[in-house]
Amino acid sequence: MEKETIMKAPELPQLHQMVLENTEKTNKNEQTINLIRLENARQGKKLNDLDQRTKSFREEFEESMRRSAERMDRLEKFAETSRRELKESREKFDKEMSESRADFDRRMKEHDEKFDKEMKESREKFDKEMRESREKFDKEMRESRTENEKQNKELRAFIAKTNAETNASINASIRRISVEFLGVTGHMVEGLIGSSAEKIFQNAGLDLHDKGKNLKRVLAPGNRQMEIDAMLGNESIVVPIEVKEHFTKKKVRRWLQKMETFRDFFPECDDKEVFAAIAAINYEAGADAFAHEEGLLVVRVSSDDIFSLDPVDEDKLRKF
Repeated sequence: MEKETIMKAPELPQLHQMVLENTEKTNKNEQTINLIRLENARQGKKLNDLDQRTKSFREEFEESMRRSAERMDRLEKFAETSRRELKESREKFDKEMSESRADFDRRMKEHDEKFDKEMKESREKFDKEMRESREKFDKEMRESRTENEKQNKELRAFIAKTNAETNASINASIRRISVEFLGVTGHMVEGLIGSSAEKIFQNAGLDLHDKGKNLKRVLAPGNRQMEIDAMLGNESIVVPIEVKEHFTKKKVRRWLQKMETFRDFFPECDDKEVFAAIAAINYEAGADAFAHEEGLLVVRVSSDDIFSLDPVDEDKLRKF
């Protein structure tokens, strides 16, 4: 008995430890159970609240459906009433339209008959008046034609006499003006190919010499012609010059167009730089400025045969 007690004594601390561990586990289990119960209580409350809200929503939904059903009943009744009233109105309208159309057709028929009758009477009256007017007009035209032929004969005789006198006067004036103009222009050309013109171009840095005056060329295809009043040049440069007593913008444009075909008529200048100049005693307002803008050399000739070259802008000077 003592031996058995002595042998089991050392197991008491282990048993005590096991009791403590079981107690601790039991406490933890109770805490866990309490937490689960608390969570179940909260979930139960949520379920109760959800059931309450679901019940309230269902009641509201059922009430809304009931009111909607009542509203649909009223709308169907209203629609049925409206359909019936619309049908009655359409039947009434169709009846009135049928009666109105019949009345309109009757009125239109009466109007057409009256109109046709009035038109026939008016046409007969108009035809009669037109015949009388045409007869009167033809008579007046015959009388007027006779009178006009007499007046035209006298007028033609007067015009022929006047034209003869006027043409004689114009021809005389043209001959006088042509002689004076050609004399001035020809004199200017003579001056341009003289030493004074060479000097003014040399002052502008262009060492040019006489290349001829009144140079005429003809191209066989189409018998095209070109005449250059005067031309100066050297081994590398040629400057054709157009001479006028009075230069206008229109004449400047014509000279530019003429220069576009210069090389066709003067193929011997293909290896040279070609510039162009104009010379005149006076220029139309803006004509000289226009010539400068188009890259032309502008020569001015005073009444006492003094030649001057406008300042040359090499950046604007045009090559043809």
